[in-house]
Amino acid sequence: MINEDKEVGSVPQEEDLAEDAKQEITEEDLQNVIEEPLPLDKQIEELQEKALRAQAEVQNVRRIAAQEVTRARLYGAESLAREFLSVGDNLQRAIDSSKEESDFNSMKEGLELTFKSFESSLQSAGITSINPIDEIFDPEKHEALSLIEDESKEENTVIEVVQKGFMILDRVLRPAKVIVSKKLDKKLN
Repeated sequence: MINEDKEVGSVPQEEDLAEDAKQEITEEDLQNVIEEPLPLDKQIEELQEKALRAQAEVQNVRRIAAQEVTRARLYGAESLAREFLSVGDNLQRAIDSSKEESDFNSMKEGLELTFKSFESSLQSAGITSINPIDEIFDPEKHEALSLIEDESKEENTVIEVVQKGFMILDRVLRPAKVIVSKKLDKKLN
């Protein structure tokens, strides 16, 4: 009889669990019924609206980027232009002083100061000079105007710089114009 009571006692507990599970499922089903999904037409309309907004945003970003590029082109040289205005002012002062004075030393000193101002203006813009005297010829940075036979220098060494070159960051603005050494040609008799 004890065995029967245990079996009988265990059956109602399993039924209670099954009823609880049915109630939970029923509550979830009620939640889903209450929150009905939108009809497909409504979903399509919302997605189309989102797509149109996204396209409009992309167009706005492109338009703003194009305006920024235009502004950068127009006003990008503004700080460099300000630097050169001061160099121009110094040159004007040198010209004015040359009319008044006949002292060439003071005029030379003024021109040297103006040239230093010019070089510092270039450096502030990230522009550096290429002055490759006694360096090996580099066709990417140098333009050879002529070759001179010279036994005292290693072949392809820059002997003379005719005109300085300039670089902006790592790009060549103007190559340096140079004269390069070469070894003497030994002719057979």
